[in-house]
Amino acid sequence: MKIGIKCGHDNWKYVFDHVRPACAELWWRLDWDDRYGDIYHKLHELHIPFGMHFWAITSGGFEPNIAYAPDGVAEESAELVQRSIDIAAREGATYLNIHPGSYALRKLDLDNKVMTVLDCHILSPDELVATLSFQTKKLDAYAKSKGVMLLVETVPANEPAHWRDDAGRDDVQKGYGISPDVLIELARDGRYITNDFGHTIASWVSEDRDFLAKKLEDVTIALASQTKLIHLNTVRPPFNGTDSHDGVTPEDFSRNVLPDKEQTIRLLALFKDRSDVWIVPEPQADRMVENYEEIARLVK
Repeated sequence: MKIGIKCGHDNWKYVFDHVRPACAELWWRLDWDDRYGDIYHKLHELHIPFGMHFWAITSGGFEPNIAYAPDGVAEESAELVQRSIDIAAREGATYLNIHPGSYALRKLDLDNKVMTVLDCHILSPDELVATLSFQTKKLDAYAKSKGVMLLVETVPANEPAHWRDDAGRDDVQKGYGISPDVLIELARDGRYITNDFGHTIASWVSEDRDFLAKKLEDVTIALASQTKLIHLNTVRPPFNGTDSHDGVTPEDFSRNVLPDKEQTIRLLALFKDRSDVWIVPEPQADRMVENYEEIARLVK
C-alpha cells in the first residue's frame, strides 16, 4: 500500500512544504477546474501521483446522483462525471473518485457546506440498483478508455445539517444513503471501490460499538479485492449515521472513535502487500500532515 495525503486550495502549499507523500488526493470541484493550475503544476513538479475527488453541482442545484433516473438527474450527473474524467486524463490523474448518489435528491451548497435532503420522491431499491449499475458500468468503461480509474466510494446513511463545524452533527437529516451492500454488488461486477472507513461505519445508526466494528470489518473484507483507495477516517460518538472526519492520532483515539487503534492497524494489514491501494486521511485541513505522519507510524 502507498500512504498519501489529501490536498486542496486551503492546505496544498503547507502540505508540500512539509512532506513528500507517495501519492495524493486532490479535493476537486468541476466548476473550479481553472483554479487548480498551481496545484497540478506542483504535483507534477514533485512527481507525486494523484487522484481527484469529484465534486460538482447539477444545473438544478443538486448533488450529482448517478443512481437517480427521474427528471434526467442520473444522465446529467453522468455527463458531469464524464467531463471530469476527461480533465483527469488531461492532467494525468490516476483516478476520479465519486460518491454513488442516494435514494433521494439532495440540494448542495458547496460554498456554505450545506446538503439539504428532499424527500419528494424516494427511489425503490430496484430503481436505484438498476440505474447505478448501468451508469457505473458505462462510466467505468469510459474512464478506462481514457487511462483513468473510476472509484466509487462508500457513503454514510445520513447527513448533518451542515459540515462547517461539529455542531452540524447535532441536527441529523435522514440522508437515504446507499448501503455498503449495494457497493459490494458493484464490486462483484468489476467496479473499483473507495472504502471510506468513517462513511462505512456511518452506514448504520447504532451505539453498539461491537456491532459497528464488526460491520466495518465485514465490509472491508468483502470489498478488499476491488478496493483501490482507503479514506482513513474515524468517527466519534454519537454514531448517528453521520461522519465526523476524525483522524488517527493519539488525540483522536482518546475520543473513543471507531475504528479504534487496534482495529485500524488490523484492517490496514489486509492491504500491506497491495501496491495498488492508496491510504489517504481526511481530517480537517490543518491536521492533514499530522495524520499522514501518524499513518506511517501505524503501519510500521
